[in-house]
Amino acid sequence: MTQLIRTASLTGFYELVTRLNGNPEALLSRFNIETDKVKHLERVLPIGTAIELIEEASRQLDCPDFGLRMAQYQGLMVFGPVAAIALNTPTVECALRATINTLHYFTQGLRTGLDYDSASNNSRLWFEPTEGLPALRQYQELMLGVAHMTLKMLYGEDFRPQAILLKADSALHDKYQDFFGAPVYFSQDCDALVLSAQHLEQKISHNDPQLLEFLNQYIREAVADEPTELRHQVEMLIHRLMPIQRCSLQEIANQLGLHKRTLQRRLSQSEVIFEDLLDSIRRKRTASYLSEPNIPMTQIAALLGYREQSSFNRACRRWFGATPLQVRRRLLGTATAEYRSVPETEPS
Repeated sequence: MTQLIRTASLTGFYELVTRLNGNPEALLSRFNIETDKVKHLERVLPIGTAIELIEEASRQLDCPDFGLRMAQYQGLMVFGPVAAIALNTPTVECALRATINTLHYFTQGLRTGLDYDSASNNSRLWFEPTEGLPALRQYQELMLGVAHMTLKMLYGEDFRPQAILLKADSALHDKYQDFFGAPVYFSQDCDALVLSAQHLEQKISHNDPQLLEFLNQYIREAVADEPTELRHQVEMLIHRLMPIQRCSLQEIANQLGLHKRTLQRRLSQSEVIFEDLLDSIRRKRTASYLSEPNIPMTQIAALLGYREQSSFNRACRRWFGATPLQVRRRLLGTATAEYRSVPETEPS
């Protein structure tokens, strides 16, 4: 299954590339990402694509600290409603744990945790991509940088971690000390910020327990209604592309930054056939549109992505065993139960 991430994760990308005299549109186009997508923070894209995009930008612009620079444009607020939850908890530790527990709203392609080390009386806030994703340096440093910026918002501008741990065995650049203000250790078993008990015990002012519960409920409902799973994203794109008659497997693969065969394979792994999914959505939308007496049949056919009225008529007979006009009459009449009992097979 394709792991997705909200486009808020690319906050600052356009500005930073421009500042470095690069061409952000060309870089985004290379990875099949629409410029408009980056400007809408609540859309999604494959996290592997985001990781590779940032790595390529660093290489192409000869900017080894690209990830840390990009982190300066970000912080807690890139997490959307998750940020509001964190800001309404009593302490920094509660805020971090709340963020970890609700991070699946932002992405399912990142694992993180806060682990206590009794020997040092410190804790590690660590990050790693989920299995199957590339652990490339720029994205790892971006995540550490965003965590650092988040803690400055929670703790205060004078926040300094105890240390920075990196799995890498050597430095990419000499900017770590300037950015984190803490010693950096390489060849470690994780990528992490080391935090003291004082850091975690810091109280957050103006937190509201009632608002916190409301926000937690919002996240639960939002994840239920708008998960970042691939099937849901394909469904969203079908709804968006049907009316402009661009609803093909190839076009949706382009929108997600995937090869057509890759999308087909990953849908198949979830036991989803694109053609069946499209057909099911069209059937449901047909029932909705036909229940409105003032929408012309030709317009309904176009809204469903059909170029020919005859194609829509044949589909309607296959779904409901009746013509579009007959289905509309049933829907607008009193015999709703009769409509529901119409067979969905081809009439003999």
